[in-house]
Amino acid sequence: MLLRKQQDGGLLQPMTANAKEAVEYLRKPEVGRWLLRLSGIPVTSGKSAPPGWRTYRISLYQDHVLEIERSAESPQWLLQRLAEPELEKVPLPSQDPEINLVKNVAARSLYAAGVDAGQVTIMAASAHRVKVVRVDPDWPMHSADHHLEKARQWWEAKMAVHKQQLASLGADPEFALRKPDGSMALASDYLRVNGTVGCDTTRYREELAMHQHPVAELRPAPSEDPDELFFHVRDALQLAGKKISNPALEWVAGGMPFAGYPIGGHIHFGGVTPTYSLRRKLDAYLAMPLVLVEDEGCLMRRKRYGFLGDVREKEYGFEYRTLPSWLVHPDVTRGLFHLARLVVTSAEQLQAAPHLQLSLIKAYYRGEKSALIPYVRRVWKELSELPGYTLSRVHLDRYFSYLLMHDKWPASVDLRKTWGLV
Repeated sequence: MLLRKQQDGGLLQPMTANAKEAVEYLRKPEVGRWLLRLSGIPVTSGKSAPPGWRTYRISLYQDHVLEIERSAESPQWLLQRLAEPELEKVPLPSQDPEINLVKNVAARSLYAAGVDAGQVTIMAASAHRVKVVRVDPDWPMHSADHHLEKARQWWEAKMAVHKQQLASLGADPEFALRKPDGSMALASDYLRVNGTVGCDTTRYREELAMHQHPVAELRPAPSEDPDELFFHVRDALQLAGKKISNPALEWVAGGMPFAGYPIGGHIHFGGVTPTYSLRRKLDAYLAMPLVLVEDEGCLMRRKRYGFLGDVREKEYGFEYRTLPSWLVHPDVTRGLFHLARLVVTSAEQLQAAPHLQLSLIKAYYRGEKSALIPYVRRVWKELSELPGYTLSRVHLDRYFSYLLMHDKWPASVDLRKTWGLV
């Protein structure tokens, strides 16, 4: 731990140091590249950038960029470099799309590698094409003290934004519409973009017109109570039934009910900052156990979405974006809400660290259910011994029993039937 400071009579959450297990993994470059590939991050084993590519070195603490260095263009002869270019500091903030992409990929790479601080080396050809060379779990020696001070200042400011106590839970799960012939109906034929029941604005296929949106989305009112949020979701589904006027359509959820159209089940957390530590707890206790019932579409979704630690910060806190659409079954929906509250409110007591076990990371990304069953039994036992578990015991026992007793959730079944709405 790097920092613990008094503020307003309380304690800031401590800055965390790199776990020694993760550091050891990164001492083997091939293991580091394997971890990044699992997370969908493009990598290269090349030691020098090819002609037309630039080399970046990005020093970070969690997703905060402390410094970026970039190579200048080097002279070439017959498409061969004449000398390795020197690195120059990049002024920040920057509006350069390539630099912004490099920053985002560097933060994802640091998280995927299981460390909180380090330097990421990236090669870039454009604002759309980058490859990670390596992740080093250290800052350069000559900059370490300066980077540590900048990281401390950033951390204090970040921890001061919220009270770091869960103020509300929210969600915006998606689902798709299936015609009797098995093809997909457009949500935008029945729903507007905005509202408690609307359609997601993303167009996954460019042949769709600008006003055509395939995926439906619920936006229930948030609540401090997971049961109340669950009933808000149920109310939103009932409202959707009034708006989607074609009773012949089936509503399907999961990970990718139609090829090329991944869908998600984001959970929103108000009053909390998404530190790397908290993200890893959400991965460990929400995302990994859910693999036991996920369908094949969820595995396909992970080629573009669903990577571990995927969050988006918001004014109220953040949304956790890793999960597929859990609207498949009400026991899953309600259980996840209760579990989400328990994980966030008990995060400092939780011990599971699958990001430090290569076999568990592989099992998540490849959907290896049998490899995760012993892990899920362990985390269920651990959670059940927490004081906060008592408040949610009925729903969490039902949830974990569902995970361990079912081969997969009924993603191909009309979710209105599983919810008892038809």
